[in-house]
Amino acid sequence: MLKALSRDACLPLTVADHAARHGMTLAELRTAVRRGAGCSPKDCLLGIRLGRAKELLAATELPVAAVARRVGHDDPAYFSRLFTRRVGTAPVRCRAQQSRVVPGGWSSQVPETQTIHP
Repeated sequence: MLKALSRDACLPLTVADHAARHGMTLAELRTAVRRGAGCSPKDCLLGIRLGRAKELLAATELPVAAVARRVGHDDPAYFSRLFTRRVGTAPVRCRAQQSRVVPGGWSSQVPETQTIHP
């Protein structure tokens, strides 16, 4: 169930739409997601969407409005407020911070060459 929810999380669907799509009642979906993820379907979907947004911000030059649309939010201003509240930084700042870090934990800065004195 969680794999299917994750796969479809960025589609512009309500939680009720997700339940119907998987042949479940809203209560059944809530129970399944709480058991599998430990949170409500809405929080699960939001977490997946925000995670995908962080990936897009780090890996692309898409405008924030385009990122918002790709993760299922039609209103970029609402998306930015929500992202800032949940992630703790604005999407633009998140992108700037991500661009300074190379995946794997290495710094993107090249260290200065040290001169060896005899």
